[in-house]
Amino acid sequence: MNLAIMDALLNPQYWLTMAANHPSFWALWLALLIHWLLPLSANYSPFQYWQQYALILADQVNQPTDPKRQRKLAGGLALALMCGTLAILLIATRELVWFRPLFDALLLWLALDWRNIDTFSQAFAYAIEQHDKGTARALLANRVNRETESLSIVGLGKAGAETLLLGTARHGACVIFYFVLFGGVGALLYASLVRLARVWSPSRLTFYPFGLAVARLLNGLDYVPMRLFALLFALGRSPLTHLKACWQQGQRWRTPGPGWLLACASSRFQLSLGGPAIYQGTKTLRTKIGSGVTPACYHLLLLRQKLRVSMLIWIAFSALCLLIV
Repeated sequence: MNLAIMDALLNPQYWLTMAANHPSFWALWLALLIHWLLPLSANYSPFQYWQQYALILADQVNQPTDPKRQRKLAGGLALALMCGTLAILLIATRELVWFRPLFDALLLWLALDWRNIDTFSQAFAYAIEQHDKGTARALLANRVNRETESLSIVGLGKAGAETLLLGTARHGACVIFYFVLFGGVGALLYASLVRLARVWSPSRLTFYPFGLAVARLLNGLDYVPMRLFALLFALGRSPLTHLKACWQQGQRWRTPGPGWLLACASSRFQLSLGGPAIYQGTKTLRTKIGSGVTPACYHLLLLRQKLRVSMLIWIAFSALCLLIV
């Protein structure tokens, strides 16, 4: 019996038959192929209209003169309105399309932004190597809410490493995680929430406490996939040491999911991450992670290489899950 099972597993025809019976498997690989060869530019992404509408809606319901409790309630209702409407539209459209796997692949392609993060990391590392602070600040400003004009090379290295780590996880690993669970609709809804959380980020005084609802929802959705991705990132040399760092230091970060990933990367490459950040002229105290060196060009390239390998393993496991389920 064991020999028969082994022969079946080693037979390519067996895997092709399984893949044919699991259309989500093909949708995943089709979306990844298109995304890597033809990444969606920010200038052509539908998320720019999503974010513009979010700002228009916030201008109407988020008034600085309103009580804090009312602004917090308005943020929750605005979140339910935007994401609820989008979910109904996507689910209804999915029921009408003639070939669902192609529709799911299209939604996943729209949701992914891993290739652009990878391109950003290469350009940013080169700017750091050349000590071109102007270019590095401009590249970083397109990816984060914090102020970048006052960042030194040391600050840019830290911010760039954090952006690379969390960007790859959110725009790559987490999107694929929710695709496996809920298909293209789940992947696009998660990606839409990530963009919404940036626009309504409570780190901006204008959106505090209006943006707390979306920030907390995103933190909850990040909790499981970010930690799983951190465990995958820890594989290699001395994995127990990195897992210990995840547990000890990652717990102290304000969001436990991203905290695990930052702590794991800090332990693996002996980096110093975290620390204070400035948002709209206000200095925010953040937990320091690690006690190593400040990320330089060399470390950014090492992080990029490790994240690529981790993402490939993550994709392989995700595809396997789609075949098994």
